[in-house]
Amino acid sequence: MTAAADSTRDAIRAAADRLLEGTPLRSTGELTVVQLAAEADVKRWLLTHKHRDLAEQFQARARALAGDSPPVAELKKRISELEDANARLKAADAERQELTDFYTQVINELSTALDRATAERDDLLGNVRSISQAPSRRPAH
Repeated sequence: MTAAADSTRDAIRAAADRLLEGTPLRSTGELTVVQLAAEADVKRWLLTHKHRDLAEQFQARARALAGDSPPVAELKKRISELEDANARLKAADAERQELTDFYTQVINELSTALDRATAERDDLLGNVRSISQAPSRRPAH
């Protein structure tokens, strides 16, 4: 092999290591041959035709990681945790909303009952006259 080919192979190996470690410099960090080419700063056809062995080694190592680099796996785990927390918050919010609706209904009913009782009291008190003095002590007109 020529020095240029060795240099290209070294760049591909280094790029593969960076991708698998989750420290990409030039790519999105996805564990694909396309991103490996971008990370190594080489044309994709070099990986698929000229250095196929390196592409296959990379794919095998990526499969061993279940397809995700460590940072991507960590982010997926964090996303899952956040989705679970969000679901719990939504459930708690729905429960609070149900309680709020229930309390609103109870307050409404109590308010209506109070208005009725107040009106009845006012009607009953409307027939009552104030007595300023007892009958035996009233001055004669």
